[in-house]
Amino acid sequence: MSDAHTTAAGPVAWVDAALGCIARGERAVLALVTEHRGSTPRDTGSWMLISPDQALATLGGGELERTALEAGRAMLSGEGTWQRSIMRCVLGPDLRQCCGGTVELLLEPLAADAHGWLKTTQRAAEASNSGLVLFDKADPAKAPRVIASPSTAQENSADLHLQSLADPRSHLALFGAGHVGRALCAMAVQLPLRVSVYDSRSEQCALIIPAANITVVHVPDPADAAGVLATDSAVLIMTHSHALDYALCRAVLCRGPRHGYVGLIGSHSKAQRFRRALKKDGLAPAAIAHLTSPIGRQGPAGKEPGVIALNALVEILAQATARTDMPVSLPEQRASR
Repeated sequence: MSDAHTTAAGPVAWVDAALGCIARGERAVLALVTEHRGSTPRDTGSWMLISPDQALATLGGGELERTALEAGRAMLSGEGTWQRSIMRCVLGPDLRQCCGGTVELLLEPLAADAHGWLKTTQRAAEASNSGLVLFDKADPAKAPRVIASPSTAQENSADLHLQSLADPRSHLALFGAGHVGRALCAMAVQLPLRVSVYDSRSEQCALIIPAANITVVHVPDPADAAGVLATDSAVLIMTHSHALDYALCRAVLCRGPRHGYVGLIGSHSKAQRFRRALKKDGLAPAAIAHLTSPIGRQGPAGKEPGVIALNALVEILAQATARTDMPVSLPEQRASR
């Protein structure tokens, strides 16, 4: 197997990737963190897909990831048992990894016979940002299945792992595909963000490097898009025009405190001028106070595009009300076995 390794992947990218392997006549192994205690590289719900030519996503690197890769490769080569298996790893004594916590890994073999439940999972993930995939740790022969909520699981909760299909990443609406916007997108590829870039200049849109979590939207008037953003989106305004920047600020802030973060690039004087104009236009003081400008004031000084982008991303990640893929709590239940 090649050592090609891709770390940037959305929370349910394993479904599409696994189906791609099957379509090519290949097999794969899904490694899931089903339990973690103490200090660990990744939390419950983290995953890595091990296919014949690469590994998609990461379990945090180090000895834990090496152990999972070796186990997955053994399954793919026929040296290991081709069935669902559980590995319990004590990171200190077992793996000489200084984190010191404990991790439970589930290894799920994926071949042609998994196509049915994977397609069902894919449809569920596309239909709504919710749902769970149930893996029975006690019965390797039982195929995973999609359920709507933990309460619909009938098995003994101690024997189950529920993998969320919800996307916990924050959404950032970025207005402006200029030099700072491009630098920000290049960094965001490795971050838990979904970024939508809006710009009226097609030539600037074309300069954004494509990525799975970056969507570029060429719009004649970006202010039109500002009025219909999802309520949980963070907003960052850095266009080529002060007039457009103001129109965007006004459109976003007029919606009330819907967004966890609203940032505007520019100097202190620009920020003061905009705040005075917003007040004159009748915006409430609370709405105006929601504007962060200048952006990135707590970060390192510098006017380079990368420094500005880095500081803005730190603010956004700190302030955005991101959901997290924490382990799903199961109700206490006892079922006949």
